[in-house]
Amino acid sequence: MDPATILDDHARLQEIVDLDLLSDDVDLILNELAAEAAAHFDLPLGFVSVVLDETQHLAAQHGLDNYIGASRGTPVEWSYCQYSVRQRDAFVVEDSSEHELVKESPITKYDGLRCYAGIPLITTKGHAIGSFCVAGAEHRSFDDEEIEELRGYAGRAMERIEARRSV
Repeated sequence: MDPATILDDHARLQEIVDLDLLSDDVDLILNELAAEAAAHFDLPLGFVSVVLDETQHLAAQHGLDNYIGASRGTPVEWSYCQYSVRQRDAFVVEDSSEHELVKESPITKYDGLRCYAGIPLITTKGHAIGSFCVAGAEHRSFDDEEIEELRGYAGRAMERIEARRSV
């Protein structure tokens, strides 16, 4: 699918609805995993996003004690996670103030996010629905081993999300 139109894909959006990922109880099954990943990577933020067509919803989060955490989301154009969904691959930002895709985002400019690593959450039906991420306020590199570890966290998150399908 064309990365430019993936966010508007009806089947992908229906998958999000079918998995009931905007429900308040989703954070109960994923918050612990977000906190574990943040601690593992020694970063203050961990979250699970659901990327819709116009907004990014945080299905789970650890460390977001600001308006983003309180509102549980952002407009999609602010989102770093949209890029892992569009690419269907890891999206890594070592220094957001110099990264072409996110340097103008309010999350970079006003909230001070500097590093980010996100892995797309891909369902068993093949839809990229969001991202499992860690982030922080300092510039940071992520090596190949760390990206593989983050893929493991994303896989565990998808197991928990897919288990909702049978509920």
